[in-house]
Amino acid sequence: MVLLPSATLGEPLRLPVEIIRVDGLPKVIAGNLPVTPINAALRLKRDDRGATEASLETYAHASRLYVEFAAHRGRSLIDVTNEEFRWFTQALKGEHFLDAAGEQRQLTGARVPRTADKIIALLYSMAADIQELYDVRFDWYRYRGVPIELVDLVRANRGKSSRGLFQRAHRVPFTPKKVLGLPDDEFERLIRAAYEKWGETVVDGDVSFAQDPEAQRGALFYRNLVILLILRLEGGRRGELPFITLEDVDREKRRIYLVTKGHGGARGKRLPVLLHPLVESAIWIYVIKYRPTTAENSVKGYPILVSHSTRNYGERISAQCVRKVIDALRDALTPPWDKLVSPHPLRHSFAGDLQEHGGEVATMINMRHASTQSLNSYLIGPERFANQLLASGETKLTRLLSEFEIEVSKWGNM
Repeated sequence: MVLLPSATLGEPLRLPVEIIRVDGLPKVIAGNLPVTPINAALRLKRDDRGATEASLETYAHASRLYVEFAAHRGRSLIDVTNEEFRWFTQALKGEHFLDAAGEQRQLTGARVPRTADKIIALLYSMAADIQELYDVRFDWYRYRGVPIELVDLVRANRGKSSRGLFQRAHRVPFTPKKVLGLPDDEFERLIRAAYEKWGETVVDGDVSFAQDPEAQRGALFYRNLVILLILRLEGGRRGELPFITLEDVDREKRRIYLVTKGHGGARGKRLPVLLHPLVESAIWIYVIKYRPTTAENSVKGYPILVSHSTRNYGERISAQCVRKVIDALRDALTPPWDKLVSPHPLRHSFAGDLQEHGGEVATMINMRHASTQSLNSYLIGPERFANQLLASGETKLTRLLSEFEIEVSKWGNM
């Protein structure tokens, strides 16, 4: 269905530009007027494309930056030329551009190249939806070496599966940062440091509110042990840990369900990961023996991991709390890990284990990614598989080569 033309399609946009929420949907406002085509595209993504709340926020943020640029240039939504969009891509990296009056301007906020390129990808998606809704063209919406009509045809027939088939004409080059997995001996140092710091401690919240404070000695250690083990042995993200409930721990089927990135926060989709026995045991000890119980957190479905502080005793922890646990222990690690450690390298260590023992499919499922392409940042080097590769068929090959009087042990001396 083609919508009637909107004033903000052809009339110059005005500052200020902001995002508001109406009926749970982000909306872009320019000069105190709604940018209707963008807001219609956001609604389309929610209602017809199944976009999550988190992804709608990112689409709205990208659109706001584009509208801000167009407003500075005195352009309407579709009047930004291909050449001007090149200036926009540079502006995303923090560079100045000229506004309609010839004055130097900068876009609000600061972005790294990877974020800038993601914003352009989001705008391409928004432009495609607006073109479909209003039967218009963005001059800058182009792909290298491919007629735009072919792109539209493939997109119409293949939908999401067409992503990646064509190369956008506008990109911000960046080199993905390689995140290394935390070595096992360094993880052991984290556990030892956690026990030395909290293993014999009764924290202030338990002193103030627990019925038997002395029985809470070591409570913070067991809570933080659960945090460390889920990061390392389940590949949890720090933003996922605060939402784990007892109902997410399926001891019978040996699974733990984690709210997965991009699936709607606390109300989002929970995806299963194989439940590690050490994680199961640590959760059991913490919940049965140490977890504070209040009127608010004793209801079914309340998160397992809660605060032991006097300020918010018994309330669920935050993602920032997960990071603070790591930060409190980093001095126990050897260089460079005392500087590099964060929750994510523990997740990468889990990915390395999956590749070594389970292969590509197991890695994709337990890392909770939609495709194997998402695994590129987790790929590990061949040295991780050295023992398996060298041992494979070694005995039989050695015996076979000896029949030809080839002694493997001599090869290294040649």
